[in-house]
Amino acid sequence: MPSSGGCLSGDLASFIDSEIAGAAREIDKVNMIPDTVLEGLDRLGAFSVSDVNCLLQVVRYLSRWSRGVAHVALVHGSAYLLLGGQGIIAVSFTEPGGGTDMRRNLRTRAEPKEDAYRLYGEKLFTSNALYADRFLVLAIDEEETPSLFECPRGEGIRVEPLDLSGFRGAGVGRVFYEGAECSRVTKRGVDGVRVALKSINVGRLGYAAIALGIADRALEITVDIASRKTVMGRKLIEYQGLRWRIAELKILSDALEALISRALTDGGGSPDAVDPLLAAEAKILGATLAGKAAWIAVQVMGGRGLEMWGEAERMHRDARVLDIGEGAREVLLDFIASRAVKSITKT
Repeated sequence: MPSSGGCLSGDLASFIDSEIAGAAREIDKVNMIPDTVLEGLDRLGAFSVSDVNCLLQVVRYLSRWSRGVAHVALVHGSAYLLLGGQGIIAVSFTEPGGGTDMRRNLRTRAEPKEDAYRLYGEKLFTSNALYADRFLVLAIDEEETPSLFECPRGEGIRVEPLDLSGFRGAGVGRVFYEGAECSRVTKRGVDGVRVALKSINVGRLGYAAIALGIADRALEITVDIASRKTVMGRKLIEYQGLRWRIAELKILSDALEALISRALTDGGGSPDAVDPLLAAEAKILGATLAGKAAWIAVQVMGGRGLEMWGEAERMHRDARVLDIGEGAREVLLDFIASRAVKSITKT
């Protein structure tokens, strides 16, 4: 997975490096993305990416500056690959009882009414909720089957913003469905949880791409400052301890790129072809990489690295989210271990 390329146009990269880089600190402080930024990204194609590999490239580049903005593109993109259409999409799967075990916590219900459905329930941590034109919702249908529904923003949908410490600006909210009129996405009898997991697998690779973006920028900061900073009469970059840590980040980044490429079993086009096991492994490795990379940047900056709303401090907060969102680390480790044990006992 290259850091940029044919999927990332020069105009989009320039917009990210100018407009988003300049607005990233304020986005984090106020927990909101300006309309002009969202409109610019839409105009330049960031919200109409048609395959997984291209989506990951855009997310990685956005993550150099703002993980909140990157998350908006990722969540929208994972749903757009399923739904298509116009406008920003929110993904509304998580119930107040928890998100990792979607099936057992599912309480939101869809009641048929003429040619549509009315949805009733509450969703927590709905990504893109503040910006969305449409909501992709997991709910129980009249046959007691988990199913997916598409709901246009409007009457019967109430959104309350959430003030989280990481991925600020991602538009995360609590959403109340109070008779919202929605249409069915999955056919009757199709398990909506299984379909939702395809979107989540893309999200897990997206979290790995966010980690690569954090590492890209953290390494730039580290090398730049260490090349100019003198400690005990020597440039900081000359100290072997730091050089070994830089080498470790490079190795982890290269390994993560290779793992993401392996997970895209069809070359990166369809969510159906994402390998769930490798997507989980990529998310775990990405969280490890991002945590190490962000903290090195903080340490090299010294006291300035601890400045609230500073670039390294923001990266450090955002890196912690990667262990929680799209499946908690411990749950994914159990999944990976179970697959490993099965593969060993079969031989």
